[in-house]
Amino acid sequence: SEDGSYAYSLPTVVLVAEAVKLMLSWVKLAREKGSFLLAWKAVMYSPISKWTAFAVPSVLYSVNNNLDMLNNQHMDPATEQVLVQCKILTTGIVWWLVFRKPLGLRKWFSLVLLFLGAIL
Repeated sequence: SEDGSYAYSLPTVVLVAEAVKLMLSWVKLAREKGSFLLAWKAVMYSPISKWTAFAVPSVLYSVNNNLDMLNNQHMDPATEQVLVQCKILTTGIVWWLVFRKPLGLRKWFSLVLLFLGAIL
């Protein structure tokens, strides 16, 4: 347009990106299993527990991608990049809080270093 912006649908961008990832994953699984038919059987005959284990993070990831696209419309790139780097820090902290899994000194140091790099 005249102001230099692009007209696009945010959900469509995320949907196309996820569709490309799905196709690439499907091709990789088919190569691993030996054929598309064997890949189809491996997916279709998986227990429901595997489907649900992947469904919840997938939905959250999709929501996050839509919010990232929305942020891109309203923020400058530098601020967006700082938020993305801080997202890694908060993911590490939430992982530690929710799963009570120790991260180790090296991982904590990496998270602090990443945070300092993001805020400077």
